[in-house]
Amino acid sequence: MSLLDILDEKILTPSAAYIKILSQYKTSDNTIFCLVEGVEDNSFYRHFIEIYKEDIPVKYIVCNGKQNVIDNYNELDWDFYDKKRVLFFIDKDFDDYIEREIINDENVFITDCYSIENYLVDENILEKFITDNCLITTESVIKLAVENFRKQHKVFVKQLKMISSWMMYCRKNNFEVCFNDIKMSDLFKIDDEGNLTKKTLSTYRSKFEYLCDTTQTNYFNLNEIRYYYNLINEESKPKKFIRGKYELYFMFMYLKYISENVVNEISNEVKQHNRNARGKDKIVRPKSTIPLKEENIFQVLYNKTKVPEKLKVFIETL
Repeated sequence: MSLLDILDEKILTPSAAYIKILSQYKTSDNTIFCLVEGVEDNSFYRHFIEIYKEDIPVKYIVCNGKQNVIDNYNELDWDFYDKKRVLFFIDKDFDDYIEREIINDENVFITDCYSIENYLVDENILEKFITDNCLITTESVIKLAVENFRKQHKVFVKQLKMISSWMMYCRKNNFEVCFNDIKMSDLFKIDDEGNLTKKTLSTYRSKFEYLCDTTQTNYFNLNEIRYYYNLINEESKPKKFIRGKYELYFMFMYLKYISENVVNEISNEVKQHNRNARGKDKIVRPKSTIPLKEENIFQVLYNKTKVPEKLKVFIETL
């Protein structure tokens, strides 16, 4: 049987993970089973679990969606399975804001931000990218880049509050809306000076009109949306209400600006310096060491992430 023969539609069914556990779980060994939402979740959690559980065999099962992870948790007979050996990892999403029932169990990890992508956006990761992937080590340059990142991120958060409010309103009312249809590239860009700017939506009268049109919906209730806006306006941690993929796109835009504009500018200055410098006084020219694309930004950054404290505690208590 070829690999393509194996990859039939049964692999994608919610029951596939359940069947895999039934067939592979043995009470006689200590193998840990980790059920995650998707492929990127697999990469993210594996990175940390193998640090703390390097001597224990671990199997990762991609369930293709949050609800499938939850369904598998509900299906298993916990009088038979050891909860320290069958673990579940899911994103919080908007569950706390819209008062959706949240699983609370010792073997279920739920992100303390919207999703795992939010963990990939912070100043520490930015510094690592500048040093590792742009070969810039000058502290003054890094400091300026971080300060500007902090400033532009605040602008981004302010702009996302209304969008997040509308999204919460949709989720609370169980409207069928695909948030992937909303493209941050339609709404924002970072210019050559490193400033976040809004793109002109010339064909729309408002941001809400864009949201409804691009998602092919007409859901809009100002009072309900305002309710959620007031909630998140009091929130001190934006990662709890900004969709992870949207925040990661902001990170992508900023890193793109660094790897193209800043790297090129400094590289030209170093080139001029090295022309007149002696061998020992020459400086390594900055350059981008990896092609940066929206499609690979997760894979570029996830291994630069510090283990989230909540995840660290979860793993250590197993």
